[in-house]
Amino acid sequence: MRALVREKELAVSLRKRGYSYRDILKSVPVAKSTLSEWLKDAPLTRVEKTALKRRRDSNITRGRIRAAAALTALRLEREHALLVEARAEYGRFIADQWFRTGIALYWAEGTKRHGGFAFTNSDVDMMHYMVTWMKKFLHLPRVEMKARLYIHKPYAHENLERYWSARLGIPMKNFRKTIYKPTSLLIKKRPEYKGCLKIFADKVSLRLKMLFWQNMLIEEHRER
Repeated sequence: MRALVREKELAVSLRKRGYSYRDILKSVPVAKSTLSEWLKDAPLTRVEKTALKRRRDSNITRGRIRAAAALTALRLEREHALLVEARAEYGRFIADQWFRTGIALYWAEGTKRHGGFAFTNSDVDMMHYMVTWMKKFLHLPRVEMKARLYIHKPYAHENLERYWSARLGIPMKNFRKTIYKPTSLLIKKRPEYKGCLKIFADKVSLRLKMLFWQNMLIEEHRER
C-alpha cells in the first residue's frame, strides 16, 4: 500500500512539473486508468498548465528535429548513390561529343537551383537537339516530357503550341498553360518568332545528375 501511495505522490508531482501522462507512466508503472484516477483530483494551476504546454511543445520540437535529421540523412544517401551513378555514366559517355555538347547547353540554359530538370530556349534546332539528347542520355521519352510556351500576346492566335509539338514530338497534352508576356506592342515585331519554350520533367534526380555532370566537365576543363 505504501508503495502505491509513493507512486501516486510521484505521479502528482510529475504532473505538476509539466509531465504528460505518457512521460509519467515511464516512471510510474501503473495502468493508465489508475493514473487518470489519481490525477483527476489534482487539477493543475495556470502556471502548471503553462509548464505542461511548454514541455509538450519542446517534445514536439525535438521530434521534428529528429525527423528532419532522418530525412536529411536519407536524402544525402540517395544523392551519394546518384553521384556514383553519374560518375560511372560520365566515364562511359564523355568521349561522345554529343554528350559533352548537351551538358554545355544545359550549363548555359538549364535550371540550376530548384525543382526538376528544365531547359528553356527559343531556338527550335537547339530545343530539338536537347529533346533528343534527353531521350538518349537521361532515358526520358518524349511522352514523359512536359512543355510550357512563353510568348507575347500578339502571337496568341497562331496556336504556336502545336508548332512546337510537331517539331519536337512532345504530345500536346503535355503542354502546360501558356504564359503570355506583357508588351506594349499591338503587332508582331518579329513575324518568324515562335516564342520561348521550356521543356521540363518534375524529377529532382535529373537536375542533380545534370549538375553532377556539369561539375565533372568543369573539373576536366580546369585540369587541362
